[in-house]
Amino acid sequence: MVDSNISSKIEMFISCRNLINKDTFSKSDPMVSVFIKDGVAFKKFSLIDRTEVIDNNLNPNFKKRFVLDYHFERRQEIILKVFDVDSARLSRQSDHDFLGMARTTLADLISRGKAALPLTDQKGRPMRRGKGSLAIIRCNEIGDSSMRCKLNLKGDGLPKMDLFGRADPYLEIYKKSLHDETWLPVDKTEVCKYTYNPRWKIKDISLADLCNGQRKRPLLFKCFDWDKNSSPDFIGQFETCVQDLEEKSPLCEFKLRKPKDAGKRRPKDRGSISVGIKMYKQHSFLDYVRGGCQINLMIAIDFTASNGDPSNNRSLHYIGSGHANAYQQAIATIGNILVPYDSDNKYPVFGFGARIKRTNSVEHCFALNMNDSNPEISGVQSILNTYRAAFNHVLLSGPTYFSEVVGTAAANASSSQFDSSRQEYTILLILTDGRFDDERQTIDQIVGASTLPLSIIIVGVGNADFSAMEKLDGDEVRLCSSTGQRAYRDIVQFVPYRKFNSPELLAKETLQEVPHQFLSFTKLKNVKPLDTKYDFNASVSELPVLAHQPSAHVLSRMATAYDLKTNKPPLGAAMYHAAAASSATANVPPPQAAATSVGGGIIGRNHITRPTVPTTYSTPSSSQYQHHQHHQHHRQQQQRAVLFLPSSLHPLLLLLP
Repeated sequence: MVDSNISSKIEMFISCRNLINKDTFSKSDPMVSVFIKDGVAFKKFSLIDRTEVIDNNLNPNFKKRFVLDYHFERRQEIILKVFDVDSARLSRQSDHDFLGMARTTLADLISRGKAALPLTDQKGRPMRRGKGSLAIIRCNEIGDSSMRCKLNLKGDGLPKMDLFGRADPYLEIYKKSLHDETWLPVDKTEVCKYTYNPRWKIKDISLADLCNGQRKRPLLFKCFDWDKNSSPDFIGQFETCVQDLEEKSPLCEFKLRKPKDAGKRRPKDRGSISVGIKMYKQHSFLDYVRGGCQINLMIAIDFTASNGDPSNNRSLHYIGSGHANAYQQAIATIGNILVPYDSDNKYPVFGFGARIKRTNSVEHCFALNMNDSNPEISGVQSILNTYRAAFNHVLLSGPTYFSEVVGTAAANASSSQFDSSRQEYTILLILTDGRFDDERQTIDQIVGASTLPLSIIIVGVGNADFSAMEKLDGDEVRLCSSTGQRAYRDIVQFVPYRKFNSPELLAKETLQEVPHQFLSFTKLKNVKPLDTKYDFNASVSELPVLAHQPSAHVLSRMATAYDLKTNKPPLGAAMYHAAAASSATANVPPPQAAATSVGGGIIGRNHITRPTVPTTYSTPSSSQYQHHQHHQHHRQQQQRAVLFLPSSLHPLLLLLP
């Protein structure tokens, strides 16, 4: 299992350019307030901290250092609000002149390192004045959090401590408290029995645990003689620090002494301990992301009959007015978290367990857009649109087979490059309602794929028995194939949807194992991160611009923003912040005339030739727009129940009729 509190420490610095001048006889005195929301630790936008105030400066470089915990599995939204300070009461926003705001996510910043955010007004619209106003953010992982050291420990000439037999020595390691003179325990070695010259196993420990990253921090090593029937006997001790050990590498010898030996000209010989230290960097998941590793999402959706008739409101696939089913919520939540890590924003999406109407055959891995040669769909919103349209082309059927979907993902991962020049990692998201009927074949596929750059996430929808799914999640027992081969690593994470009452908690549980699975693959293949793809010294004109721009029809319907004074979104806020952009239009391209191989991998398959069935979805026409305008009050009443959805589900609002 994974430590749910694991995260990376990120530091963030802020600069601004071309701010509006709100003072008559001088220049603005800018300050930036930073807010965060992740749906877990911060369920609403909460103030992290403020920068210092810089007097008379329209291009400030703030010195304030913001330290944040980065979680891959959460959508961590950031809002910056820039003010011209007019009073000493910094916390009272109404006392200051508003200069602009910017909104982004921590993942967007991390994947770029340094980026420019255009400042907008409170409603997210371009500023009337100061159109060139920018907030520039530099974001990187804090230094020593990934440094580790290997301690080579050995003793020589230890004294005889027992009447019968030799010594049974072991070491305890302590670091000095920063607040007083006490010593804090860090680690201890195993017991080496019956020897005066112990050779302990190499200790592998993080620099943060050993000395909190402070190489001059005092360390204390105590040597004891273990006794079976009584408390251990104290042999001696010595003090040192990491810096001394590095300077005297490869081995530094210390004489063991007791506190009572202090001041003696000839203290008793109690033997010696030699310590060697070797520092190395354990590359973090962030190192690979910052180097440009692409995280590719692949989605597979269960279209078996056990989901229920989609026209029935009890069906797991039911799509009604103002209703987002569990499949839609899972796609929107997980998809929006992974968007910043995929540069082309295109995702292959498949269905399984359905009877295709035009061929009258049951297929267990078909392209959701009915285009076998190109199953990729651009953007999360287009995936949701294509999912709705798929019911015009399929009938729910069965049985439930996973093996072809896993085989297709394995084939895709095996063709992906992961080396010193390019790195791609695939996440397969399987959404299903219950048991599956090809357990042995699926396990064989998973074991075979355990050496590939692939993770598999299974989200169980509904109230069925998911015990078979939990078996695939090899947290406790590593999977074994029908030939007796064990999986090289755990690549499956299963999560039952019903256990989580919010999309944020679902995403947290679903994605928290991915960084560990990713790093287990890089360790298996011994592949280091690519060189950092961004330049911290880049000029403003060379920086990537992160602008959250909603589509025109969404903006015109209701353009509002979060009210950070009350931490509540006013009516229509969720509609404005929907990540719809240009993805409200989804074209389903026609299939090719010839059969195309899409499967491959361990099992593989050839998809059937299909006739052309083009289907197009377009944005609302002007007449439709005017119809909405005339019935705006009615729409507001209809949407009240869904406007306060978490931001990760905002694309679902565009599905409302």
